[in-house]
Amino acid sequence: MKRIAFLLIAVLAVFSNVSAKNDMKANDDANVQSTNVLGKLYFVNLKEGEQPIMTGLSLFGNRCGSEAFNNKPHAAEGIRSVFELDEWIEFHPKASVGGGITVMVFKHQADQSFYLKNTLNDKTPGYILEHVLNKEPDSEASQHWGSFYLHPEEYKPGYYDFVFIYNGKVFAIMPTRFYKPEEILEKPDSELEKLMKQPISQ
Repeated sequence: MKRIAFLLIAVLAVFSNVSAKNDMKANDDANVQSTNVLGKLYFVNLKEGEQPIMTGLSLFGNRCGSEAFNNKPHAAEGIRSVFELDEWIEFHPKASVGGGITVMVFKHQADQSFYLKNTLNDKTPGYILEHVLNKEPDSEASQHWGSFYLHPEEYKPGYYDFVFIYNGKVFAIMPTRFYKPEEILEKPDSELEKLMKQPISQ
């Protein structure tokens, strides 16, 4: 009887461990499945109470919007997220490290747990480009960490995900939308803000 009881306890312990791992995975998936808001940092892969190494972000574009629209304070949501394809995008993170954050750009994934289930590299489906963000030693107080743009002859208008990685681990995902050159160039800030608040439509 003691042996049977011991075996039952061992089996229950195994099932409990598997269940806990499945719950952790489900929680990770839940964090990214509802990422349908543009300009919001969806933090993933964080332990309870753990702070991400980048807590806020400000993005500057060189074509659309006023200076105020392009100089939003660091935030985790409401970040500038609409751009034109030929627009240079500058990254201004608020981070606890001085560099080494990689931003990878992918075509938008409806189920963004994709980024946790797959190895991310230039062979991953939907891959566009990647850029390593580092604090420029001669940058001004705005802390420009790097920039890039999507060439209109290579890429199409639509939704793209900015995936932030540090030490090989995805820690945040931010959906964005890109428009054709000059499509939103003349729009006032109020119209650009409305575009940012539109939910992602597939």
